[in-house]
Amino acid sequence: MKITLLGSLGHINRVLIPSLVQAGHEVTVISSNPSRTAAIKVIGAIPAIGSMDDSHFLTRQFTGADAVYLMISGNQTTNDTLFNAAQAQGEIFADAVRKSHVKNVVNLSSLGANNPDSGSLYAYHAIEDQLSKLPNVNVAFIRPVGFYSNLFSNLPSIRNDHAIYSNIPDSLPQHWVDPSDIALVAKSLVVSVPAGKTVHYVYSDTFSLNDFITQLSQALPLPDLHFVPITDKQTRDQMIAHGVPKDTAEQFIKMNVAQRHPSSLYSDFNAKKPRAGNVKLADFVKTFVVAYNHPDQADRPNTVIDH
Repeated sequence: MKITLLGSLGHINRVLIPSLVQAGHEVTVISSNPSRTAAIKVIGAIPAIGSMDDSHFLTRQFTGADAVYLMISGNQTTNDTLFNAAQAQGEIFADAVRKSHVKNVVNLSSLGANNPDSGSLYAYHAIEDQLSKLPNVNVAFIRPVGFYSNLFSNLPSIRNDHAIYSNIPDSLPQHWVDPSDIALVAKSLVVSVPAGKTVHYVYSDTFSLNDFITQLSQALPLPDLHFVPITDKQTRDQMIAHGVPKDTAEQFIKMNVAQRHPSSLYSDFNAKKPRAGNVKLADFVKTFVVAYNHPDQADRPNTVIDH
């Protein structure tokens, strides 16, 4: 198959690209960074350097492909026009798919894309909506839950205060996902996109912040590691103080409020009963310990706010 992927050499594609190449597929990887060219070639893929904001460029890259994999980068949405940016990108994607006549699409979306009360996560709805309108095109929407790497945002407070601050209760179970588990789902879908418009949730494990603190405190070891609850206002004010636009901060708070009411946020997730992936809390704790001991190796959080 001829498969075109967005996402450059990001965390998901680092697993997805080699697996597709090794399976014998011709893989084109779109990147906006010319310095990625050599690395893309090394793993057996074809680099295509350009912008995902350029509909004409995307149309050229999609033309002749048996399937395409679409995603947005967090860098596109760290501003006060979060939903406008998503709407514009959705229109660009849909235009390129339509003009290239590609018939099979996999779109990396997010949990909450179907929920107007999910805050910043609902921005993904704008892209899903545009792609859902395409006639005679199979589209598989992948909706991962929160990335494990979002927990790296706690590294400074763990180092400085031996504490994790959050406006989400430490006893509340949350679903988490590792990029490698998303890559497994993406591979299975992109080589055989189901007919019609379908939704596929992905998660790796379920645990609370208290569970995370318990295992991490033993692994570091840091026996006095503890949780400190903070209010929505404190969270919002801190974000704004660090340069996050007010509107984006408000949407982030709205997302956290939704997480505190999982019966609504996870209603469709629970109805579809996805199977848990392979990477568990214990595996991530080992990765976190490495990041704690080697700050230069820590991954960036995968939130709309932090990219």
